[in-house]
Amino acid sequence: MDLYCNPLPLPDIPCRMLKNLPTGDFREVSDPEVLYDDGVWYMYPSGGQAYVSRDCVHWEYHPIDIGGTKLGYAPSICRCGEHILLTASLLGAGHKASIWAAPAPLGPFVNLGTPVDRQGKPLESFLDPALFCDDDGRLYLYWGYATGHNGNIYGAEMDPANPVQAISDVHTLIRFDGKNWWEHYGEHHEHLGYGWDEGVSMFKHNGEYYLQYASDGTVFRNYCCSCYRSKVSPLGPFTPPTRPMLHSPYGIVTGTGHGGMVKGPNGSVWQFYTCRIARIHPFERRVGMDRVQFDEQGNPTVQVTSTPQSVSQGDVGLVPVSENKPATASSAQPFAEARMAVDACTHTCWAPVPEDMNPSLTVDCAESFAISALRIIWTEFGLDYASGCTPEPMRFDVRFYDADHNEVPNSCLDCRDNAVDRNVEFRTFEPVVARYVTISFDQNNARLRHGITDFTLFAKPN
Repeated sequence: MDLYCNPLPLPDIPCRMLKNLPTGDFREVSDPEVLYDDGVWYMYPSGGQAYVSRDCVHWEYHPIDIGGTKLGYAPSICRCGEHILLTASLLGAGHKASIWAAPAPLGPFVNLGTPVDRQGKPLESFLDPALFCDDDGRLYLYWGYATGHNGNIYGAEMDPANPVQAISDVHTLIRFDGKNWWEHYGEHHEHLGYGWDEGVSMFKHNGEYYLQYASDGTVFRNYCCSCYRSKVSPLGPFTPPTRPMLHSPYGIVTGTGHGGMVKGPNGSVWQFYTCRIARIHPFERRVGMDRVQFDEQGNPTVQVTSTPQSVSQGDVGLVPVSENKPATASSAQPFAEARMAVDACTHTCWAPVPEDMNPSLTVDCAESFAISALRIIWTEFGLDYASGCTPEPMRFDVRFYDADHNEVPNSCLDCRDNAVDRNVEFRTFEPVVARYVTISFDQNNARLRHGITDFTLFAKPN
């Protein structure tokens, strides 16, 4: 089946990009932009890699080579004529803004230089840039951030034959707008005169230009996306938004900001976005995706999901049957009890004691359900790339038991030969009628110690 579940189970998620942090190493992937090219999806998140898929369900990891330098945060990609153009924020790119070009989506990329304005001056405040090539071949670049105290989000038309050269004036496109509650900084939007608008992206739909931006800070559950709209030009004039198009402050999938829309097969439009984890560090994030719906007035809306969805059909009616149900474990560290694996919260976890070489977690679903999917968000303890303590594939099995604690015959989900490193797992299988479910994993030869941030079982309601 063509089922997916957020956060997406991407392989080989990279180490954090920020340096010298007291929290130590953690993994992050965020700020995705996606190119759908010749029937293939190419996702470019922060971290210096691309993920490639032909069905939007199974993703493969591909490093991006830009001459031995790691891409910065928030890459942006577009096809312009015969070339693929790529850019990113300054961090990780030698603290010098650049635009790269390649003949194909995965490179090899050549550095075209630093983008400059019409007078040849390098563009300033080059945070979260976005490239957009219109249907007529004209090229546009957007960048910047708006706080209400300083900075704005800007745009300019660039020369398609020389993409680093602006051929229009620099236009101020988005300023912090205190009338918009979702732009106010803080978990409760308590800073009325200050915000953090960033993460711009341009998309064209039915002849109209949608300039997307993110507010009010990636560390908050209320992080969301909104759109300015124009029927005139990629540089406006724009009609400001009256509400967010993408907002999910509760549950497993929160902080759904900084991403972009992409047109897929059969005229479908998809939004890829950032998901908040924040167990170790505020920038510990993952990626999600969901379909975009447009109303009769052309307003885009994304219904953020955290349950299994069909790429072709939408919601399939599966719901969590393990959330906040009784849970027990073979062992647990203080303040990391078994129940924290089923509490629908990404910054808590169940952590077995280090000496427990064969940890197990059992969930009582309170009655028997026909379970047909599960999601695991793994917790990693002691990640240290410099010392060689790096991620590894998780080898585990899941066993199902009836109401009398008898194992359901031929139901074991055996993943102990798993050879792919996924920090998030999503597995589907033929329905198993069970009340109790146990997940266990072997840590005898593991470099890391593991726990579980989220263990969710999905079934149709009884």
